Amino acid sequence: MVGKILLVVLFVILALLVTVLLIPVYVRVTYEHGEINAVLKYARFTIPLASSEKNDGEETKKEDKPPKAEKEEKKPSKKPTWEQIQYTLDTLPKVILKALKRTGRRIWIDPLKVHVLVATADPADTAVLYGKLEGFLAAFLPMLHRTVRIREQDIQLFPDFCEDRMDFLVDAGVGVRPGGLLAVLLLTAGGMIKWYIGFRRRAEKTPAADGEKKQTTACADTAASAESERSS
Repeated sequence: MVGKILLVVLFVILALLVTVLLIPVYVRVTYEHGEINAVLKYARFTIPLASSEKNDGEETKKEDKPPKAEKEEKKPSKKPTWEQIQYTLDTLPKVILKALKRTGRRIWIDPLKVHVLVATADPADTAVLYGKLEGFLAAFLPMLHRTVRIREQDIQLFPDFCEDRMDFLVDAGVGVRPGGLLAVLLLTAGGMIKWYIGFRRRAEKTPAADGEKKQTTACADTAASAESERSS
């Protein structure tokens, strides 16, 4: 009798475990103007993972407090440097594709929207980076489509020779079953840690003065050419 009860309990636990592993997990991440939001959906549950929005209660409390005599200026959010982007393009795709070759068909992406403002302190570097990104997308996207299911895609690059910082707009959703997610995490853990350490080492440095001069000159030339076209 006790043995039958144990078998029933084990069967129920096994059935629950299989059900949990078969229900897909969906994560959606958005990033715009330095603000990131991420939510996780599992069955009927929605769990916020990250949010840059502040609660109304917190804003009310801050308004009630008297302002400080000296208020420090708010530092702008750090954006990836050109060196960090180059390093990422060289290392991260290899890590991701290596894992997706084994588990990719269990993953689907919906949507995949990425808009990139390509800009650096030096207009020449901007042109080089824009070309590298175009080449990367031309090589990487076909391989990505062969390994995962992408239902909606909108990827665009916008070069800007007057700005000195990259900017991004991202709206991406990834769905995967827990078993496939665990396999991806195990296969990419070492490579992702190695990439992150290298990425942090290539922290932003102060742009060179000559780069800023080139940028100013390029912007002035652009404005002058636009003015001459209007007058003509």
